[in-house]
Amino acid sequence: MSAANTARHARAALMDIYKAQRSWDGWNEDGVGIANDLVNLLLQMRNSQEPAVWHPSLPFLFPDLCEKYMAASLDLSRQKLGHLEHKVSMMDLQIRRMLAAAEAMEKLLPPAGQASQVSGRLVSQFEEPLSLSSLEWYTARTFTVCDVYRQALAMRKEHVGIISKTIDSFAGLADAPAGALDSDTQLVHLATWLHSPGLQNAKIMDHSANSTLMLSDYGDMLRIELGIEQL
Repeated sequence: MSAANTARHARAALMDIYKAQRSWDGWNEDGVGIANDLVNLLLQMRNSQEPAVWHPSLPFLFPDLCEKYMAASLDLSRQKLGHLEHKVSMMDLQIRRMLAAAEAMEKLLPPAGQASQVSGRLVSQFEEPLSLSSLEWYTARTFTVCDVYRQALAMRKEHVGIISKTIDSFAGLADAPAGALDSDTQLVHLATWLHSPGLQNAKIMDHSANSTLMLSDYGDMLRIELGIEQL
């Protein structure tokens, strides 16, 4: 493959990664709102089971009010859970897009040991296609970035599982997970959906004791490499 074609394919792979990261951000932002709505709904369902929540006259005027409220809330919570699961599946798709791009860059690398003897020195015949760092560097960092996103997604999937089991508990199908109906515990779970100081501050490379490359730095490098202005 010519140097020009290698550069074109390398930049296309970086663009795929950049777009996948931005898509992840969008799906995650949607997920934050839905997860927050679900948590609030589940806590309201828990509170609705307390007689003191209802005005004393309501049970006499509408004997089945609490049951109807719970049934409607269960239906709504299941709808929202389906929406949240869709967001998570789309976030998983973005990870697979990034991984595919990393694998595409890996295929552009020259075979190991491909070099020529020039004046007694080994000189690589491979012309680096990117500006800020080597193709090998970007490839290795991207695989690390995929691992970071997988870990972040696993935390979100865990919270979705807790929400799902809590919904089942209201339907009498399972026991609620420990702390699932505690507002402070749920706030901790909701915090896992936020980017800072979480995902964007994740370390992907330690240069030295005083120099660390974070996911946000990697994103900036992609943007600069591709000539994309910061929004």
